[in-house]
Amino acid sequence: MPTSLLGADMAESERATTSESFAFACLSCGYGWEQSFERERHTGPEGERVIRYLVDGRPVPSPLIHPSCPNCGGHRVRVLPAGAVDDVRRGPGSGAP
Repeated sequence: MPTSLLGADMAESERATTSESFAFACLSCGYGWEQSFERERHTGPEGERVIRYLVDGRPVPSPLIHPSCPNCGGHRVRVLPAGAVDDVRRGPGSGAP
């Protein structure tokens, strides 16, 4: 089934919304950050699966497809599980939980 990343308007009753968070690490400049998203899923008028990501209520491109670094604009970005950036910043043996 095709997937649309920025879906059109949809009826409230047809939405399935979940919250997702990801960590990102730029392989060009070393910058790391985390971002939370709302992910809306529904079935489109022709039966296609539609997925739309939102930040602060505004549609944004999927964070999993070609992310870019807000620090340098680079596209060599690794997507990691939420919390991974903080784990790296603490470092091994830091004693932090």
